[in-house]
Amino acid sequence: MLKVHIGRTDLQVNPIGLGANAVGGHNIYDHIDETISKKMILTSINNGMNFIDTAYFYGLGRSEEIIGEVMKEHGKRDDFVIASKASYTFVDNKVVHNNNPQA
Repeated sequence: MLKVHIGRTDLQVNPIGLGANAVGGHNIYDHIDETISKKMILTSINNGMNFIDTAYFYGLGRSEEIIGEVMKEHGKRDDFVIASKASYTFVDNKVVHNNNPQA
């Protein structure tokens, strides 16, 4: 299977990855079924995808948790690249960018 390098790293990924905003993004999408979300991740893995894009904002960490649960069940975490974007936090019930390392 064709793999590509990510930037100047040694990381090699399938050029088609999984965008995981609908995996656990209950705050973005209504009616997310986490059982289907897990099946979607497993289906992508079983079809050669090894790159997953997620973010804290997707369900306020729930997307990342679901991905972690599937990776734990799958047992080969080192075979995958997971990109998790940061910067969104909440202040007074408003979404704000926060790029400090603690966020």
